[in-house]
Amino acid sequence: MPDESKYVLRHEWIDRNGKIYSHINDVDNKHVNLHNDLKLIVTTLINSNEANNKTSEKMSTSLESIDGKMDNYNDRMKDVEYTVETTVKRIDGIEQSVSERKKGNTQIIVAVITSLATILGGATWLAQLF
Repeated sequence: MPDESKYVLRHEWIDRNGKIYSHINDVDNKHVNLHNDLKLIVTTLINSNEANNKTSEKMSTSLESIDGKMDNYNDRMKDVEYTVETTVKRIDGIEQSVSERKKGNTQIIVAVITSLATILGGATWLAQLF
């Protein structure tokens, strides 16, 4: 029976082939599962990318709207700035005229007092004559 080592029994051959096919099926199932996981990840990334694009579009329109409003506010701020400058100049002018009037009033009061003192002094001198 030296020739018997050349042959494989049918049940051994079926067991070995079954193990090979089982291993092939395991590897194939593993690849299918990984492919499904990858497909799920890609789908999720595509969905999140679409959501980001929609958000970016909304944000872009919002920023354009804000830009337009800020231009309007810029013009309004320039108007307010000009009004404030004009008001400050007018207030400075009023303060100067008030301070000049105070000086003028002081000079008038000093002149009136001096005049009264002169008149009283002259009247006192005239009263001494009579």
